Amino acid sequence: MKVDDPLTVAVDGHLEPVTRPALEALDALWQAVRLLPISAYELRAMEWLLGSGSTADLEHMMDGSGAVDWPLGLEGGGQAIVRVWHGDGLTRAQRVGVRYAVEPLPPGPRGGRSWAVRDTETGCLVQDDEGTVRTFSMESSAQGWVQRQSYIAGYRGLPGREVAR
Repeated sequence: MKVDDPLTVAVDGHLEPVTRPALEALDALWQAVRLLPISAYELRAMEWLLGSGSTADLEHMMDGSGAVDWPLGLEGGGQAIVRVWHGDGLTRAQRVGVRYAVEPLPPGPRGGRSWAVRDTETGCLVQDDEGTVRTFSMESSAQGWVQRQSYIAGYRGLPGREVAR
């Protein structure tokens, strides 16, 4: 991991997910963790890990899964879960959802309105298996197609069968 690679950090109930370059993300995490009512031992350990100005130890802990969680015991009971993971923090389903944009098409020869879905990664309109642009008679139908692709990606962990051509 490079210091400018994005990391997403969060502390359940204390810091919503924040995505920033690695050192900035760890600094934001440290600022949240140091305010938690945790033991002096946990505070020193977190300071050593997050405040060192290095990502080497964190990389070692994240090796393989790309994520790491630490439960911290709060004084008075309960826990706060500290989470760090690579990337922007979006799930595959969310990534698919933001990849596609519904847009109106120019009116046809009869003046009817139709909609299409643009793949923002390629800039192309989504096509069916025969290479024809996939059109929808209502905007909500096009939105439904995008939503289904998100569900498929979340369920299978894959971007779905549909691909922009």
